[in-house]
Amino acid sequence: MRRMGWVIIAAVLLIGSSVHAQATGGQFCVRAFEDTNANGKLDAGEALLTHGINVNLLNAQNITIASALLDQSPTAAQGVVCFQFLAAGQYTIDISSAEYKATTPSSITTTITDGGMPTVVEFGGQTLVAPTGDAGANTSVSTAADANTNQLVRILIAVAAALVVIIGMSILGFIVYMLAFGRRQPVPDVRRTTGTMRPVDTRDSGKIKTVSVSDTGRTKKVE
Repeated sequence: MRRMGWVIIAAVLLIGSSVHAQATGGQFCVRAFEDTNANGKLDAGEALLTHGINVNLLNAQNITIASALLDQSPTAAQGVVCFQFLAAGQYTIDISSAEYKATTPSSITTTITDGGMPTVVEFGGQTLVAPTGDAGANTSVSTAADANTNQLVRILIAVAAALVVIIGMSILGFIVYMLAFGRRQPVPDVRRTTGTMRPVDTRDSGKIKTVSVSDTGRTKKVE
C-alpha cells in the first residue's frame, strides 16, 4: 500500500509539472486585417479579417509543426490566430490566402520566450478582384468572334484551293486535247486538167469508141 501511494504521488507531480510547463509556454499569434490603402499598417477604419487566412507554424529547422485556419480560430472575431504553449526558441509563421493579396510580409520569423508576453504580428490583405459579369461576357463574345473568324478563314482557304485545282485540271485537259487532236489532216491537192474534151459519138451498135488524149489536150478518135 505504501508503494502504491508513492506511485500515485509521483504521477500527480508529473501531471502538475506538465500542466505548469504548458501554462508557462510562449504564444505566437497573427492578427489579420483588410489593408484597403495597401500601406502595410492597420489604420483606423480598416476592418479585421475573419476568414480566408491559412497559417503554418515552423520550428527552427523549418519543419511545419502546426497549422490553423482563421475561420476555425476561437478568436476569429478579433481577426486573431494563435499558437499556444510553445517552448522557448525560434519560430516562423507562413501566411497564405486564396481570397486576399498580401500587403505585408507573408513569412515572419521571431524568437519566443517561455512565459513571456504573446508575440503578435499583423498581416494585411487586399481582396482579390474577381472578373465582373460584363468582363466575362465581353471575353465570351470576343472568343466567339475569334472562333467565327477562324472558321471563315478556313472556308475561304478551302474554296481558293478548290478553284486552283479546277483551273489546273482545265489547263491540263486543254493541253492533252491539243496534243492529241490539235494536228489537222492536210487538204488533198486537186489538180485540174487543161484543154477540152470533145463529145464522144457512138455508132448504131451502141459501143463506145476509145478516145485518146493528145499532148495538146484535144481528143482524137481511135478507129
